[in-house]
Amino acid sequence: MDDETISSEKKLGLVNAEGLLTALWPLKESRPSVRFIRDLQAKRLIPYRKISSLVFFDPVEVRQALDKNFKVKSIEG
Repeated sequence: MDDETISSEKKLGLVNAEGLLTALWPLKESRPSVRFIRDLQAKRLIPYRKISSLVFFDPVEVRQALDKNFKVKSIEG
């Protein structure tokens, strides 16, 4: 993740699921569904905040969680 992406994500603050998808996957063609986010949330693989019945995400924290949980490291030759 480059510095420009981090700084633009920090400007967003907390966002809903749709905002999270837009922040992390700018290209609509490669964007997963809200159901994908809800599944990750239910499995507690991404951090979120719940205020009453509203759910919010911090795009920077979610990106870090995705990198930690799903990044496949290359084999060094």
